[in-house]
Amino acid sequence: MIFAIHDSPYRIVLTITGGGTEAIGELLRHGRGSDTILEAIIPYSREALIDLIGKEPQRYASMDTAKEMAMAAYMRALYLDPNAEDQKDRELIGIGVTCKLARTTNEREGREHEIHFAYQSYDRTGVSSVLLKDITSREEQEKAVAEHIIEKIYMICHYGRIDGQRALSNMTMENSVESEIKAHEAVAELLLRTLKNINSGQRIEPLKVDMGISNNRTRVVLSGSFNPFHKNHFEMIRIASERINGPVDLEISLANVDKPPIDHISLDSRVSSIMENYDGRYMGNIYLTNAPLFADKAILFPGSVFIIGMDTLNRLFNIKYYRKDENTDELIEHFREYGIRFMVFQRKGSEVSENIDIPDICEIVPLETYMDDGTSSTLIREQN
Repeated sequence: MIFAIHDSPYRIVLTITGGGTEAIGELLRHGRGSDTILEAIIPYSREALIDLIGKEPQRYASMDTAKEMAMAAYMRALYLDPNAEDQKDRELIGIGVTCKLARTTNEREGREHEIHFAYQSYDRTGVSSVLLKDITSREEQEKAVAEHIIEKIYMICHYGRIDGQRALSNMTMENSVESEIKAHEAVAELLLRTLKNINSGQRIEPLKVDMGISNNRTRVVLSGSFNPFHKNHFEMIRIASERINGPVDLEISLANVDKPPIDHISLDSRVSSIMENYDGRYMGNIYLTNAPLFADKAILFPGSVFIIGMDTLNRLFNIKYYRKDENTDELIEHFREYGIRFMVFQRKGSEVSENIDIPDICEIVPLETYMDDGTSSTLIREQN
């Protein structure tokens, strides 16, 4: 399998934490490792993993953390091969592996041993999670996980997928979960351009992709991560739609100032959560963009009203979220130039920051109009 991996055209950045690092040595010890491995990273400490993915993970050994590691690895591959032609971009792969294995030979009964494998490429995101049922020594687990990683890499390099796995040594696998998404070409190109701009340190030139849900003219836009879409999102949409007697479009940016870029599986899940609650009476189109700042969204959606919450209003006029060398007066003038206004929905317990003077381009929706019950995407994820 290792020779077959090196025979493939793919080049890989591999990140592994928590176990399975023997895979790195195996991929290199037989020669020709440089044909495949651009870099291998072991972010073993808490600080190293946070630095790699750009945030503190909710769970260190999880499918989500593996995906974030794979995205960081893919960005690193793009950075290490910046002059690659378009076809070469499609042959770069970022891999993230995070494990929770036995700490000692006398492992306490009931502790789960987990392997989470993820990969990110030009147009695909794939994940695989496995629980190891039988408790064995740490050494045996390390060897088995390394073989598992190599087999997954082999599958990606030769079949473009991660399915097809053997039993891990003498251990029994249970609760095996696999998921893969192949993105539409336009979405893949949007993410690639976003990542390349982030790597280069250049300002992202805003782009959008029309998901083709409807052909309504953009009048009001609700921007968010929608991870997932929930009833309070819908309630804001309904109120705004009735106020302006028109549809509300939704926008998801693949780039975010405070979070890692969105991978193809996560994006598919978020769009699906919108579609499960889609109501044509109030909702219009869905747009994907690479515009994390509202100053960039204004360029993509001129003449629009953006629906935002009070927390977003406070960030909107926080210098941390300004473009380079921009001040508050210039930002407000930028919004005026593009005909942008904001409809601000309040949340219980959320107040306007003391150092913000709300400009006249912002309309505050009274709290009694919008009965916020405290539901949030973060709370839903924590409960799940």
